[in-house]
Amino acid sequence: MTGFFIFMRILGATRVLEQAGIYPAVNQKSVELFRRGMEFNEEIKKEAIGLFFRMGVKKVKMDTIARRMKISKRTIYESFRDKETLIAEAIDYMQREQNEINNKILNESENTIEAVLELLKNGSALVAKISPRYFQDLRRLYPRIWNEKIKQSKTHSYEIIHCLLKKGISEGIYRKDINEEITSLILIEQLYLLSDPNLFPGKKFPLAEVYENIILTMTRGLLTAKGLKLLEGYQRQTVQKTDRRKHAGLFPVQ
Repeated sequence: MTGFFIFMRILGATRVLEQAGIYPAVNQKSVELFRRGMEFNEEIKKEAIGLFFRMGVKKVKMDTIARRMKISKRTIYESFRDKETLIAEAIDYMQREQNEINNKILNESENTIEAVLELLKNGSALVAKISPRYFQDLRRLYPRIWNEKIKQSKTHSYEIIHCLLKKGISEGIYRKDINEEITSLILIEQLYLLSDPNLFPGKKFPLAEVYENIILTMTRGLLTAKGLKLLEGYQRQTVQKTDRRKHAGLFPVQ
């Protein structure tokens, strides 16, 4: 019960309990220790998902994560029962982080085209970090986690895509004759073809390039004349910014 009341204290809820005499004031040091413990757990998840992405799930041992973080393997096991638990929670951590970024983009974008391009930029950066081995290992070695997380991710993706389609139609950017539900489902299934190494072998097709082609090809097919003009305008701005950065010597010309 102590952990419960510490958690409630962090949320600011135990004041009511204290005033009612139900539970004494919680020691602030305990609250701080609890908070630091939660933050440390997040650091472990962050390090783990980065390693899983780069090396695949199979090659990353608990020892690998411990060495990278300069902590003992026992410390990791104090927070995560086993590797499978850590994999599931690390994926949840990554998905929460991405959901926050995506929601911020949706809320701050001036129009649907800007939102799509910003989502594309963020998604491409994420996919570029992922080795095809990650998908292969997760699907083969941890099918329960694979199926569960794919289902969660598809649900969130559907909400975003469906929202963008409705908004884009109202803005005159997407055609009015499209079926929002069917289009959302088609795009989601196309995106998850990325994880099929038989269709897109990593050595031949960089995953980020496949991702960008799926998004841009699908988007162009949905646009009105107004939407296409907006898209091409944003793309020209991107090219101009890139050219200016090259001339300024911010990165080498290939």
